[in-house]
Amino acid sequence: MCSLLCSTDVIAAISMVSYDEQPTLFSLLFGEGIVNDAVAIILFNSVLKYTGENTTVSWTTPFAIFWDFLLLGVCSILIGLVYGLIASAFFKSIRSLTRDACMECMTIFCFGYLAYCTSELCSFSGIIALLTSGVVMAHYAWYSLSPQGKHGSYLVFSTLGYAMTGFIFSYLGITFFAYEDYWWSWELILVEVFIIFIGRYGGTMGLVYLLECCGYKSGISFKQLFFIGYAGLIRGAIAFGLVLRINHTVTNRSVIVTTCLCLVVGTTIILGATVGMVQKCLFKADQ
Repeated sequence: MCSLLCSTDVIAAISMVSYDEQPTLFSLLFGEGIVNDAVAIILFNSVLKYTGENTTVSWTTPFAIFWDFLLLGVCSILIGLVYGLIASAFFKSIRSLTRDACMECMTIFCFGYLAYCTSELCSFSGIIALLTSGVVMAHYAWYSLSPQGKHGSYLVFSTLGYAMTGFIFSYLGITFFAYEDYWWSWELILVEVFIIFIGRYGGTMGLVYLLECCGYKSGISFKQLFFIGYAGLIRGAIAFGLVLRINHTVTNRSVIVTTCLCLVVGTTIILGATVGMVQKCLFKADQ
């Protein structure tokens, strides 16, 4: 449950913050959201193999999970890094690719897909490899694209991103009623909500203030910390996608699925709808 629900969905919060007006807050939200989701995916993949019926848990299990976490993370990042650098060198050396914007977009897509497939075939995290390759290509390959390729790739991948986001949440809303016959535990849902609130603000505001007590100057205001904590309370597509990967042989799978689904839908509707109001109340004077 912890590996499932530690992922956040900060898309709604990022859409409310302008990079030109609040560059620090925007960068913190975006960076923290990416790292948070990456850690959640790798941690879930590490824990998932220890959830079978015949799996024995001993005092060495936490160390094994930690080792799997490091191995998955490092190898997935390395695979994405290799494909991102190859793509960047590809665009820089083969200039004929930049004559056609469609070819540029397709080449970017192919290298990202290759990173994903390679990582999955090696039993690592394809999502982390894809994310890493995308970051590397955005930092290096972007400058080798033609002006038409830059504009076209931005439009293509932005459109795909919005379309997939809409599809995921539409699917989430439809499948919500498919789990009516599953076991629901409202006590567990309330406990998880409490844990999410405490863990989120303890991990943001509490950690920053603890570092400041030790002499570190963060330069982050209370309002920024509060908004970062509030935005990170939303659970979204990552948590929903991970919970569907749980095998049917896992004990109490039904209550895990329904709890996660309820938290995703509830936080997305309630907190996602109010994040704009919170942003205006906190930063109205600054704007």
